[in-house]
This record gives sequence, structure tokens and C-alpha cells, in this order.
Amino acid sequence: MILLGAFGAAFGANEAAAVASVTAVTLLCLVAVPVAVETLSRGRSAGKFVFGIRVVRDDGGSIRFRHALLRGLVLVLELFTMGLISVVCALATRRGKRLGDLVAGTYGIAARHSRVQPMMLPVPPRMASWTQVADIGRLPEDLAVQTGRLLRTVEQSGRARNMRALEAVGHELAAEVRQHVSPQPPTCSPLELLAAVMAERRNREHQRLVRSQGRQQRLAARLERI
Repeated sequence: MILLGAFGAAFGANEAAAVASVTAVTLLCLVAVPVAVETLSRGRSAGKFVFGIRVVRDDGGSIRFRHALLRGLVLVLELFTMGLISVVCALATRRGKRLGDLVAGTYGIAARHSRVQPMMLPVPPRMASWTQVADIGRLPEDLAVQTGRLLRTVEQSGRARNMRALEAVGHELAAEVRQHVSPQPPTCSPLELLAAVMAERRNREHQRLVRSQGRQQRLAARLERI
């Protein structure tokens, strides 16, 4: 709307005034306003906020006025090339930088992360004390995948006719799992052992994700204050 108003006013003025008016409004809309918004919001704009993106310095800190100004000035050149320079630079750089990022020493990061949902898979009550001290980190990934697939099949099958076959497979997998856990589990059925190991394995992975997310949030808060 501002540009339309400037062009309308330009038609009623002399040629020099028209050029000056259009140039001023163009610089205002393409440079001044975006630079002010990025500076005040520490690397965010309306579009970046919607898509969960934030611009930071190469060292991870918040951008300053000079970074936003360089990005805004180079943006004018990028627009004259219909974004071709931006596409080439993004494809050629590891962090997907556009030309303005290369000049200003900045890049875009994802500022919005999905919340880690709590793990709802329970450990069988009689195995809870054992899983709290058990070393299950040595469980091979392929064995964990087979065990998880079996437990899902058992849950879906219930007391179907193939339950005996599933229990036989459970005996074999439980014998393998026992070789990779320490100390040895208390007396239990093979399916109880498998359920306990997989539940504790996934619960520990969830706890690691929560701690990692907490560290990232604390780091982001410190960077905001830099």
C-alpha cells in the first residue's frame, strides 16, 4: 500500500521528485523496515516467526544492527536477480546461506523445536527394582528391533492361536538379551524380561532427549543475552 501511494503521488509530481519518492519508499520497505525489525527482535521477522526461524551470527550469538543492515542492503541486489544468487549460494554453502548471510556472517537456525512427549511405556512392576540398576546399554540395535517387533505383535495378537509360536520366539530372544544385560534379571517369564528391557531402554532414551532439550533451551537463553 505504501508503494502504491508513492507511485500515485509520483504521477502528480515532476520527474525528479517522482524518482526520489519511489526510491525512498522502496528503500524504506525493502531495507529500513526489515533491518529495524531484525535488529529489535534479535534475528526474527514476521515471516521467520511463522516458520520458526531465527538469524544468528556465525558464532551463534544474536545479530546486531550492522548484521541486519548488511543483510538488508544485499537483499536489494538479490531481488534484482530474482533470487537466483540466493538459490546458488544456499546450494553451495553447508548451512544454506544466502548472499546476505555470507556478507554479514550470519545464518538461519530453527528456533522452534517440537516438545518431547513423555514415554508412556511402563516397566512391569516386579521388574522395576532390577531395571533401575541394570546395565542394558550393550543391547545390540538389531536385537532391540526384533524385540520391539515381537512385543508389538504380542500386544496386537492377544491370545490368538499363534501365541505359542510368539512365546517360542520370545524364549529365543530372551536368551540373547540375557547375554547383554547385567546383573542378571530375577526369575520372570521371557516376555516380562523383554518388556522390562525395552521399556527401560525407551524411558532412558526419553530422559536423554529431555536433558538435551533443556541444555539447548538454556543455551538459547544465554545467546539471547549476548
